Amino acid sequence: MGTQANKTIFELIRIMKEIYKKDLTIYDDAFLIKSLERRMAGIKLSAAEYPLYLQQNRLEADLLMASFQITYSQFFRNALTFAVLEKLILPQLFSQKPENGEIRVWSAGCSTGQEAYSIGILLEEGIKSVSKPRRFRIFATDLSSEALSVARTGLYDGDDIANIRMKQLKNYFEKQGDAYAIGSELKEKIDFSEYDLLDSHSSNPPDSIFGDFDIIFCCNLLFYYSTDVRRSIIRKLKRSLAKGGYLVTGEAESIFMAKDQDLKMLSSSVPIFQISR
Repeated sequence: MGTQANKTIFELIRIMKEIYKKDLTIYDDAFLIKSLERRMAGIKLSAAEYPLYLQQNRLEADLLMASFQITYSQFFRNALTFAVLEKLILPQLFSQKPENGEIRVWSAGCSTGQEAYSIGILLEEGIKSVSKPRRFRIFATDLSSEALSVARTGLYDGDDIANIRMKQLKNYFEKQGDAYAIGSELKEKIDFSEYDLLDSHSSNPPDSIFGDFDIIFCCNLLFYYSTDVRRSIIRKLKRSLAKGGYLVTGEAESIFMAKDQDLKMLSSSVPIFQISR
């Protein structure tokens, strides 16, 4: 798109701010351009034509904003990350918690719920392997009410459950026709709610009351934002971690996360960081 892309991006930001009260400067420039190209290709408009079309069509503004909400998810998405959690981190947390102690987890940007349910399955399995009773609570948040609706329903098709072990499928899912539903016992331990990570008036989801999370998942989300916004989100996540808590990100985000002096990367092969305070 070249020079025209820069002009279009500038005009796009102005229109969305002035007419629709939406701030697009929070997003990374490359992400903005890719989203714009997808929208223009879908409606067969050039970069020069698109700003006027956007200005005259509220529906297009809504569709453009929706395109910034990435809702792709899958169970046990990064197999190595979940293996490290299962074999090393969760057993350590279980041993540190007092009897009837609660492990608290925040799945930030949970999308349609697969990540939160994956964590829940590992925690359920871990609890059954320890001698003294333990509890857990997962707070899963997203900006998309549509994605959260799918998550709360907890109904997935055959392709969605491809990474689920047969034993897990038997223990935590119920077959409903051609689909698979999350069992009620696991569902009851996960709170899905709408929450904006950019909300400057709170450090954690209101439903969690006080934060203090043992593990926070914020995967494949941070790199969509500009550098300043990304730093703001990371500060919020660090404030919400319990002492010695863990922050899990996506693989692509580990490069800039490794530069944070408050976080220690456990291994170069997995994007899991432990807060040093």
